Amino acid sequence: MLQRSNFIGFLVAAALLAGCGSADGDAESAPAGEGPLVQVVEVASESAPGAVQASGLVGFKREADLAFNAPGVVATIAVDAGDIVQRGQRLATLRRTSVGSNPNEAALARANAERDLARTQELYERGFVSEARLEDARLAVERARDSSVLTAPADGVILRRRADPAQSVAANAAILSFGETGSGVVVRAPVASTSAARVRVGDAAIVRVAGLGDARSGRVARVGAQGDDSTGAFEVEIEVQNAEGLRSGMVAAVEIAALASVATENALIVPTLALLDARADQGVVFVIDAENVARRRPVRTAGVTQNGVLIVDGLAAGERVVSAGAAYVRDGEPVRIAAES
Repeated sequence: MLQRSNFIGFLVAAALLAGCGSADGDAESAPAGEGPLVQVVEVASESAPGAVQASGLVGFKREADLAFNAPGVVATIAVDAGDIVQRGQRLATLRRTSVGSNPNEAALARANAERDLARTQELYERGFVSEARLEDARLAVERARDSSVLTAPADGVILRRRADPAQSVAANAAILSFGETGSGVVVRAPVASTSAARVRVGDAAIVRVAGLGDARSGRVARVGAQGDDSTGAFEVEIEVQNAEGLRSGMVAAVEIAALASVATENALIVPTLALLDARADQGVVFVIDAENVARRRPVRTAGVTQNGVLIVDGLAAGERVVSAGAAYVRDGEPVRIAAES
C-alpha cells in the first residue's frame, strides 16, 4: 500500500514538472513578431506639479443689470446688444405709472421734493445731516418725476437688451445687461474642494479658448469662500491679461499653477485606459521592456485629471506603458506595438 502511494506521488510530481517545463519553453520560444497588438506611451509629467485644471465662463469683472427704480412703461431704448457706451450716456427712458394721474398733484409733489432736496443739500454742506439723508432726498426727487432716464454707470458694452419700447416694467426690473470694460476680463471656473484648498490669490494661470489661437496668461484674483450648495465646488476667478477677442459667455479652459500637494508633487500621468484592476489608490499597468515584452507592474494612484490618471508610485519617467489594448495582454508576453499615426 505504501509502495502504491509513493508511485502515484511520483507520477503527479513528474506531470507537474513536465507542465512547468512546457510553459517556460513556450514563453521563451514565442516568436518576437507575434502577440497582441497594443499602443504604448512614454510616461511623463504633462502639467506643472500641482497644476489645477478646470473650465469656466469668460466675463467682465463687473457686470450688472440696469433697471429703473419705479414702475412704468419703457418709452425709448437707444442701444442694443454689442453697443459700446460711455459713462453718462443716455440708454433708455421710462414713463412712470406711479406718480399719479392728477397733473397738478404730480407737479406739487415734484416741487416739494425739489425744495426738500435743496434744504437737505444745504444742511449736508454744513455737516448737519448724513450723506445717506442726502441720497434719500435725491431719490425722492427722482420718484416724483413723471419720467426717468437710464444712463451708463461707466464706460462699457451692452451685453443684452431685456426690454422693448412700450413694454410695462416693474420697479427694478432688468432693462439692459451691462459690462464695464474698464474692470477687466475674468474667467470664473468651478473647482473641486480638494483642489480649491491648494489655490491661492496671485497664483499664475494659463487660459485657453478654443478657436482663439495661443494660450493667454492670467492670475488668480479671487477664491470663493463658500462652496456651491448643489455641487460643493468653489468658484475661482482668474484675471486674463490679454483680453483681445474675448467675449462674455465664452467657455475657457484654465490651468492654475497651484501649490503641489504631498500626494501629487512628483506624479506622472498615464492614459485612463492604461490602468487595470483599479481599487481605491491601487492599480496595475503593463510596462514594455526593451525586448517589447509586457511586464505587469502594480502602481499607486492619486486621482484622475482631464489628461489621465495620476501615478505617484511604481513608475519612472521615460518608461513605456500600454495605453490601448492592455486588457488583452498577459504578464511576460511579447507584444506588437502599433505604429503611431
